[in-house]
Amino acid sequence: MNLERVVVLAVSLFLVFTHTQLFAADEEQVYLAAYAKYKPGKAVEAIKMIHEHFFPVDRKIGRKSIPFDYTTGEWDHIVYFPYDLARMDTVPSRSEWWRALAEQEGGMEQAQKLYQSYLDLQLMSKVEIARSVGPLMGATGR
Repeated sequence: MNLERVVVLAVSLFLVFTHTQLFAADEEQVYLAAYAKYKPGKAVEAIKMIHEHFFPVDRKIGRKSIPFDYTTGEWDHIVYFPYDLARMDTVPSRSEWWRALAEQEGGMEQAQKLYQSYLDLQLMSKVEIARSVGPLMGATGR
């Protein structure tokens, strides 16, 4: 009877571990969270630049970023970019994004000038890595 309990416990633990690993692989997502606070009076200009120049590039390369424009709080804009921990890069990669921005803006020099103009509007910024706790609400098809 003790051997039977040990086998049942071992099989149960194996199933729980396997299910947990499968659930995490299917449901968990890692994001690079980019926070931006703009200089006084510059938020509207910065957010317009994001909407007109940067979002179209995200759509073109298939990046599924999750952006927020804040009306209260410390930050003016926060965006979550899907992130690959193994490659330590966004999904799709930052280099793909830059190539698409350069194509959209008429060359790498113009893309860099545009991005520098955006950075010049920032008062402060930070990036962090975050993990989702499961599927996004509404993403389950229910």
